[in-house]
Amino acid sequence: MKKYALVALFAVAVFGMAFAVVPPTTTQSGTVSISGSVAEVFSLTVPGTYTGTIANGSTAETWSIGNVVVTSNVKNWTISVSSANSGYLVHSVDNTEKIAYTMTLGSLVTDQSLASAWTSAAQPRTAKVGNSYALLVKFGPSPDYYQAGTYGDTLTVTISHN
Repeated sequence: MKKYALVALFAVAVFGMAFAVVPPTTTQSGTVSISGSVAEVFSLTVPGTYTGTIANGSTAETWSIGNVVVTSNVKNWTISVSSANSGYLVHSVDNTEKIAYTMTLGSLVTDQSLASAWTSAAQPRTAKVGNSYALLVKFGPSPDYYQAGTYGDTLTVTISHN
């Protein structure tokens, strides 16, 4: 019986020390994932129809067409401008009568021919009020008179991003 008592005492001593060595857990932690979405803002405002007077080629002229406004919370957007008549104001009755012009779009481009479409470099996000670019058209002077009549062209302004 002494043997059993000695074995029991030994077992209590060993297991008691094992439980005494491990401290109780006093902290616990977990993780929470959070996320949200921002809606895309990407808009373009262009000026309306512009009608100006042409001084018959006597002087250089600049038409202030209006402001092009881009609002974007997307990086790396571009703006492009193309001309239906490849950079010419074309007579409404005689399409062989043309007046060449160049286009300026704010600080993005100055005196750009529109023989082919022009596209800007990639642009950053804009302020909430957007970026405003003055659209100007410049033509003349000409050594010859322009044919009397109405001349016109259509500019297409496009913004895009990937």
